Amino acid sequence: MSLKALFLALTVMLALPPMAVAQEAWPETEVVVRGKAAVGPALWRVTKGDSQVIILGILPVFPKKQVWSTKRVEGALRGANWLITPADSSTGIGDMWMMMSKKGLPNRQNLKDALPPELYARYETTARRAGVPIKDFARDKPVWAGARLRREVLQKLALSDDATLSTVRRLAGQAGVPVKSAGRYDIGPIFKAVNAMDNRAGQDCLRYTLDDIDFNLDRAPLAAKAWAVGDIATVRRHYQGSTLLKCLSGSPQAAAMMDRSVTNSARAVTTALNKPGKTVAVFPLALLLRKGGVLDQLRAQGYDVSNPRD
Repeated sequence: MSLKALFLALTVMLALPPMAVAQEAWPETEVVVRGKAAVGPALWRVTKGDSQVIILGILPVFPKKQVWSTKRVEGALRGANWLITPADSSTGIGDMWMMMSKKGLPNRQNLKDALPPELYARYETTARRAGVPIKDFARDKPVWAGARLRREVLQKLALSDDATLSTVRRLAGQAGVPVKSAGRYDIGPIFKAVNAMDNRAGQDCLRYTLDDIDFNLDRAPLAAKAWAVGDIATVRRHYQGSTLLKCLSGSPQAAAMMDRSVTNSARAVTTALNKPGKTVAVFPLALLLRKGGVLDQLRAQGYDVSNPRD
C-alpha cells in the first residue's frame, strides 16, 4: 500500500472532528426542519454592520450521486470577497515513513490470531456486508486494518469525504471568488499517537471503526438527503462522529486539534467581518453546531448569528 493511500485511510477517519459520541449535543435552536423540497442546504448568516459571512455546514461523508440544489450557494458566492474552507492538514515525509513502517503487527502476526474471536468475526461480517475483501489487511494492526477497510467501503459505496467541498470550490472558481483555508495543521503527532496505541486501545479503535462503517452503510444516504433540503433535525438523527477522535479520546493531541480547529474557524469568520461586503464559509457541521463550537463562539463575541430559514 502506498504512503499516500495509507495517509488518506487515516485522514478519512479523522474527517470532520466532532465530539466522541454517535449523536452530538447540538443545541435545539440550531435543529431546523425545512418544509420545501429542493430549496437547498441550510445556511447560517453572521453579520457585523455592513459585513456578513454566509456559512454552509457540510457532512463528513456524502454520496457522490446525491443531487442537491446549488442555487443558494451560487447566489451567496456572487460578488463575495472570499470563500473560506476548512483547515488543510499535512505531515512530513518522515512521519509518513514511520507510519508505514509501524502499521503491521509484530513478528508478522496474523490479524485473525491477534484479535478476540468475537471481534474478528464482526470484522469479517462487516467487510462481507460491504463486499470488500480483507486479504490485504491480514497483517495490519487493528487500527490500520479498520482504517483501510473504512476507506475501501467508502469507495465501494461511492461515499466521498470531499465531494461537497469540491463542488463549492468549483462554484467559487466559476464566480471568480478567491479561496483561502481557515488554517493549516501538521497531523504528524496524530499519526504518532495512533501508532503508539497498545493492544486494547487498537482493538477498541477497530470496534469504533466497525460501528462507523455499519452506521454509514445504513444512514449516510439518509443524512445526505436531509442535508440537501436543510432538514438539520433529520441530519442529526443520522449523523456519526469522528472515528479517529473516538479512538484517541483522552489524547492531548486530539483535544488540542479540536480546540484549534474550532478557534481558527471562528477567527477566520471574525476576520472576514472586518471587511465590508460578504464572505462565504464552508465548515463541518460538527464544528459549527457542537456546544462551544464556531456558532457558540461567535455569539459569545457579540456577533449576530441568524438560523437557517426557507
